[in-house]
Amino acid sequence: MEIITSRQNDRIKFLCKLRDRVKRNRYGMFLVEGYRELSRAMDNNISVDTIFFCEKFFRDLVPWDLIQRAESKNIQICQVSGEVFEKISCRENCDGILGLAKFWHLDFPHIKLSDNAFILVAESIEKAGNLGALMRSAESAGADALILCNPVTDIFNPNVIRASQGAVFSLPTVVTNNEKTLEFLRTSAVQIFTTTPPAKNIYFYEDFTSPTAIVVGSEHDGLSDFWLKNDGVIPIALPQNGMSDSLNVNDAAVIVLYEVVRQRMQKESNRV
Repeated sequence: MEIITSRQNDRIKFLCKLRDRVKRNRYGMFLVEGYRELSRAMDNNISVDTIFFCEKFFRDLVPWDLIQRAESKNIQICQVSGEVFEKISCRENCDGILGLAKFWHLDFPHIKLSDNAFILVAESIEKAGNLGALMRSAESAGADALILCNPVTDIFNPNVIRASQGAVFSLPTVVTNNEKTLEFLRTSAVQIFTTTPPAKNIYFYEDFTSPTAIVVGSEHDGLSDFWLKNDGVIPIALPQNGMSDSLNVNDAAVIVLYEVVRQRMQKESNRV
């Protein structure tokens, strides 16, 4: 086991570089911080290169079991000093363990749709917290995949990893553009619902029991005209009875995602 005590160590400097998106893309590597997140990465066979830990910051979930799992998989282990871990950590209340992992493919051939497809599409999401929350929501609702069109932030951002609580590792995800997404959905015979406040159709009056994609837009501008003015796309809205004219993108997505779940569960129960 390597022990690192210098903040100027080359490996530590490299980890700090990966806070920058350009550097992450250049090296094809990113940071996974936290016991839960790192456990879920390993559970889903994400390629983890090295684990760095500092006992000083261990909390309730003492990660020796995780370190032993890593050793059994021939993952390199590095013990670091408190000062070093504070330098590489991206969190205020860290729990003393962090992994260096490799990118994986984020294209269409790597997702598999169920017979009754259920997809969340998100266009131009800006905030890492919202993107991570969307991943967590889609994964919890049982979506087959998340398709990210023209995202402003990347899924390997440490704050996305944290906000997703590790869902990023289990939810099949594609990063692409609007045109390829629309072509994929149409080829897959999936009905497309776009969420937008001015829509006249209220979401719970629609039928989501057949193959369905729910499309949500950016925090600031909502969906672009590409989605709002496309033929064959069905605009839907949530009732707005207060002063606010819209909800947070993840809040809106959760409401519609679980309406899909409700309708499908009800249809299944009616068959029994």
